[in-house]
Amino acid sequence: MYRNKRLVLGLIVALVLLMSASVSIHAAELWHYWLSGGEKEAIEAFVAKAGEMYPECEFSLRGIPGSSAEIRRQLGAAFMANDPPEVYQSSIGYDLKSYVDAGRLEPIDDVWAAINGDEVFSEGLKNAVKFDGHAYAIPLNTHVASQIFYNKAIFDKYNLTPPTTWDEYKEVCKVLEDNGIAPFAASPTGITYRFFAPLITVLGPEGYLALGNGELAFTDPKVREVFKLYGDVIVSSYMFGWSGYGWAEAADEVINGHAAMYLNGDWVIAYFEQAGWVAGEDFACFPAPGTENVIITMVDALAAPKNSRDMEGAKKLLLAAGSIEGQETFNKYKGSVAANLSVGAEIFDNHPILTETYNRFQKVNEEGVILPNLSFMLPPSLNNELSKQIEMYALNPTDKVLDSVLNTLEGMRQELIAEDAFVKWSDL
Repeated sequence: MYRNKRLVLGLIVALVLLMSASVSIHAAELWHYWLSGGEKEAIEAFVAKAGEMYPECEFSLRGIPGSSAEIRRQLGAAFMANDPPEVYQSSIGYDLKSYVDAGRLEPIDDVWAAINGDEVFSEGLKNAVKFDGHAYAIPLNTHVASQIFYNKAIFDKYNLTPPTTWDEYKEVCKVLEDNGIAPFAASPTGITYRFFAPLITVLGPEGYLALGNGELAFTDPKVREVFKLYGDVIVSSYMFGWSGYGWAEAADEVINGHAAMYLNGDWVIAYFEQAGWVAGEDFACFPAPGTENVIITMVDALAAPKNSRDMEGAKKLLLAAGSIEGQETFNKYKGSVAANLSVGAEIFDNHPILTETYNRFQKVNEEGVILPNLSFMLPPSLNNELSKQIEMYALNPTDKVLDSVLNTLEGMRQELIAEDAFVKWSDL
């Protein structure tokens, strides 16, 4: 009798294991640094949705504190140990291509075809994740880095309208200054974002791309004009002591009414709302002058390293990431517009700013141009130096400093040309 019970128990265990194996065939771990607030909710909700879409897979998350630099560091160690994750949170453009060139990433053309990638993503995004005709990442979301947020109570009190030109912007700033309010909150964090609108104003999208391609000299008179415009209209409107603030502390100055405007990417919406502000009532936004038909984006994507333990599991997770269901789930919590332009605005539940941003994405994709952040396009050393030099000029916007800034950047550009370090993004 005891022997029979053991036999039955053994059969039950074997059956359970067999059933488990049939249910969970593939697995994929996703490395990311979405670790707080809405972004943490977003990635957890997305992975849960992916599990519903592909119940034969086990998807898991590994949060890595820090940013893309820390993920790159840990990826380097994983590649050395020949044990990379199935999927990781990636930037687009240069950062992604550096891994492609090193032979570290799996081409995902089959995934791209299955989600109709050439149809559902904008031209700018496609060309920042496809190289030599092959797709290597799935863009997951798009944040806007070219719109200015403002305190509605201040604008209403002084009968101010969102400016559409730099002359109108200067008029708004004068009214604010005359009434003891700093026109523009700022911090060193994200300083290049505030440089983009003058860049587009003077150079246009073609010049923006030429700078990213390494084809335009920093000593070109037009680039000097960009810096002068930046200094004359943006830097001159910065709040006192801006260099000592972090991005959140700068946003606080807008919330408490000490400053009227702010630009640091539309992820600041979540920060404002966590402070109790209501979108459309307490704050709103407008395209920075010069960018009416241009959107400059910050994009997160997912990519699959070669030689992971389960490439099939990785591709199932990437299929979910490119799908309408996956992108709806992620972006609803993240507060960003889905990279897949087939996703509708209804996910935002009539949120006034996010819905307006979505509608503008659709319009600009048809009539204008969606550009990746310049930092995605430049070699990392030049991108870091550009941020440093922009800050140096903002701290002391004189001709002498500008000469030094432009010559320093041009010297580095020439060195990188000699190293063949630039990527040609002209087809974006």
